[in-house]
Amino acid sequence: MSNTRFSRLANRKADPYAAIRKMVAERAGHQWCLFLDRDGVINRQVVGDYVRNWRQFEWLPGAARALKKLRAWAPYIVVVTNQQGVGAGLMSAVDVMVIHRHLQMQLASDGVLIDGFQVCPHHRSQRCGCRKPRPGLVLDWLGRHPDSEPLLSIVVGDSLSDLELAHNVAAAAGACASVQIGGASSGGVADASFDSLWEFAVAVGHARGERG
Repeated sequence: MSNTRFSRLANRKADPYAAIRKMVAERAGHQWCLFLDRDGVINRQVVGDYVRNWRQFEWLPGAARALKKLRAWAPYIVVVTNQQGVGAGLMSAVDVMVIHRHLQMQLASDGVLIDGFQVCPHHRSQRCGCRKPRPGLVLDWLGRHPDSEPLLSIVVGDSLSDLELAHNVAAAAGACASVQIGGASSGGVADASFDSLWEFAVAVGHARGERG
């Protein structure tokens, strides 16, 4: 994307791009984590079902490239995902691990590392503490990585539960920024909203470039 086109987008979407510039400025020189939802952000969701195996995993356009660009910015990137298909008996925890192993291998071939996969395998009826929007998965990871500054965490997701997750992390840790992916209205809850992970990554790249 040219700087001219970026400027036009910034003018049309002033709030999202201003928010990204603020996120980039506040995190410069700090250790922090970018928490990403999986289905609907990195890969295409299976309508009415779950991604049960690697054959059903379909990258969303630009997602792999976006992760490479975001990797150059974020000290840590962690995928945080509800996989209640495990709790429903439709797939196993091993199936989920295999999907993530393949995902990691594909990214690693391009020099991209995901620092962790935080998975809730429980069915919503179990009322666990880790199912999003509860903050258990994020707080667990932060508790095991004390060098990551909790106040600078960012949650990126496509659903209202991801935005509620960011709110709940902020309530527990003091602050947490949120980015919505997918274009659906968030009712002003998210700090920034983009049509895709790639569009978010491009905005981050330009904001970093502006800082020199």
